[in-house]
Amino acid sequence: QLSEDITRYQLCLQIQQDVKSGKLPCSFVTHALLGAYLVQSELGDYDPVDHGLSTDYIRDFDFAPNQSEDLLERIMEVHKTLKGQSPAEAELHYLDNAKKLAMYGVSLHPARDSEGVDIMLGVCSSGILVYRDRLRINRFAWPKIIKISYKRNGFYIKIRPGEFEHFESTVGFKLENHKAAKRLWKICVEHHSFFRLLSPDTKEKPKFPRFGSRFRYSGRTQHQAKKNISMADRTNPAFDRSGSHGRGNNTANLSSQSMQGISRGGSPRGNTSPT
Repeated sequence: QLSEDITRYQLCLQIQQDVKSGKLPCSFVTHALLGAYLVQSELGDYDPVDHGLSTDYIRDFDFAPNQSEDLLERIMEVHKTLKGQSPAEAELHYLDNAKKLAMYGVSLHPARDSEGVDIMLGVCSSGILVYRDRLRINRFAWPKIIKISYKRNGFYIKIRPGEFEHFESTVGFKLENHKAAKRLWKICVEHHSFFRLLSPDTKEKPKFPRFGSRFRYSGRTQHQAKKNISMADRTNPAFDRSGSHGRGNNTANLSSQSMQGISRGGSPRGNTSPT
């Protein structure tokens, strides 16, 4: 759904930051595939004359936490098969594979359930997820949620009754402190507003209770963003991915960091949960 190369490129930068830091977990095979697309985007087609016969040409890349020589060798093997792909095509394939990851687009928050068991609460485009030992054990879809709230360090989800149920139910979780509970609540409001509403809530009719907080999502929703893009009269902007394999070659405001460059220098923008 991203129409411009520069937007896809910037998203690749952010995802690669999450992948290499371990925030977005991947299997060995997926690390190798994403790494190969990254190399294809940065260096182009594999050339034994320019790149040599060893993995030295990609050794400066930061693909994954604690990456091994086996991973570099596998990335090199896959890179050889990508001959002919342009940087834009490689980035598109990178995104197509990244979005299949189980934790893609999920904002995680440590919490405890009603029995005091450590869990993770994940907020995403479809709702709120509950994880225990990295396995998803529950899911609360946005249409099933009546309201969300927080009080002190408690976070509460009020659920519509199921098909064979007669009463609403409330599920509660404990976070580290009041600040963490409020932050989780705000992120839920942002996700719900962006992905589910046609336009942000009006001041008179908030979807979720504020409990003293003045926070209200005021940005564009996904619906508005798509509509704005379809009506925009804008050419695909030119930009410089990197003329020196990610060692910083930004020449204009539209120039971008290389995908290798963020591995050492940090992310070009804040955390995101695209879907």
